[in-house]
Amino acid sequence: MPPLVAGDVPTAGKGVAEIFLGTRYLRTSVAERQLPFIELVLGVSSWQELTLEVPYLSLSPAQGETRTGFGDAVVGTKLLVLREQARRPGIALSGEAKLDNGDAGRGLGAGAVDYDVRLRTQKTWAWFTGLWNVGYTVVGEPVINDVRQERRNALFLAFAQEYKVAARTKLLSEVYWRESATPGESARLAADVGIKHNVRPWLQLHAAAGKSLRSGNAGGPRLRVYAGLMIEFPLFSNTSKPRLPQTSQGGKP
Repeated sequence: MPPLVAGDVPTAGKGVAEIFLGTRYLRTSVAERQLPFIELVLGVSSWQELTLEVPYLSLSPAQGETRTGFGDAVVGTKLLVLREQARRPGIALSGEAKLDNGDAGRGLGAGAVDYDVRLRTQKTWAWFTGLWNVGYTVVGEPVINDVRQERRNALFLAFAQEYKVAARTKLLSEVYWRESATPGESARLAADVGIKHNVRPWLQLHAAAGKSLRSGNAGGPRLRVYAGLMIEFPLFSNTSKPRLPQTSQGGKP
């Protein structure tokens, strides 16, 4: 979930839906825009949620015409393993499958299905919350123009922080590292800073920006910017009134 790359532990309440609407700009060798970014989260129990992400992309290479269209959709789930308490952290396990529905020939999709699993941990001390992620992605090898593209599985590590600066406002930061799935390319070491603000009990605004921490932006990105909102509502009339989670965050790099 946006605005950060690192993911949180809490799940959506049973019978509660969360809709994330936003726009993302990612600059590597290609300027990639998600217009819009849409993610739906559905709480199916007190300890599990289901997710669906559908990006609409606009790619602007250094040379050539801009390409637009739907990118690879992502379906997933998150399981709450251990609820956070005063003397112990919260722990969750998530899994996602990035589908092969985007047009890989035009750069709008990866051309193969990827599977990602992530262990998430978080703990709050007064005004500070720390979040730790360890993930592993099984990367499929696409066939583009009858040529198989070599890929390798990738490890992911992240440490994110939340700072409560007002009753409804938190500042965010993170540092993350990801192995490159393409042999010969540099691993990514990058950081983001951001903000979350609860406008209403059911409406949250959030934004983040960041870049590579490596010399020459090796591994990318040169720039990553996200801005959007989250709307939360019950799916059924007998569902208790939703409340925005205090530490909900995390998304895709």
